[in-house]
Amino acid sequence: MTTEEIIDIYDENMTPIGTAPKEQAHREGLWHKSFRCWVIRITPEKKCKVWLQLRSKNKRLYPSLLATSAAGHLKQGEQNRDGIRELEEEIGLKISKEKLVKLFTSKKSYRDENMIDNEFNPTYLYETSLDFRDLTLSPDEVDGIFEFDLEDLQNLFNHKIEKIFSSGLVRNEDTGKQEYKTGYFCYEDFVPHDDSYYLKVFSIIKRYCDSKIAASAA
Repeated sequence: MTTEEIIDIYDENMTPIGTAPKEQAHREGLWHKSFRCWVIRITPEKKCKVWLQLRSKNKRLYPSLLATSAAGHLKQGEQNRDGIRELEEEIGLKISKEKLVKLFTSKKSYRDENMIDNEFNPTYLYETSLDFRDLTLSPDEVDGIFEFDLEDLQNLFNHKIEKIFSSGLVRNEDTGKQEYKTGYFCYEDFVPHDDSYYLKVFSIIKRYCDSKIAASAA
């Protein structure tokens, strides 16, 4: 027997008003919270890299598209930073809450014939020194992880270029093993948030990286 996942429910001003099963929240459009975290790496050459996960082809929403490094609904009673468990569950990255850098909280609404998804998204940054090949991807959630140059991402979402190169890790459908892969990606390969959302995230990441690089050179 599967136990229904219970989540906290809010009004449109993010004031807590109770709890409900996640399925009910999506059916009735109840406001709730979903954690997001962007993982970055600053290379020895002082380049800022951003990790994006390739969502599982079996996902109901946005299958096989590139998305935030790790994300997921906050359960009943969880605080924003408790969503850090998603990094371990989805990509095998275990870190402490104190290592998260808060970016902002966004507000998102999505509707189709089967669901109404009204979310507040507390959004964080985490800087890692690991290589993506050190990760273990969840077979149920993630089909791959790709590392992108920050400047390339900004140029893509500013529509200055049509495709960008990346290297990453994907799961072989036949063997189930993780394999190194490279390739080119275009605008349509990403989860379709507003461009302004992506550009806001990338702008904040750039300021963070510029500050860290300047401090290391001082």
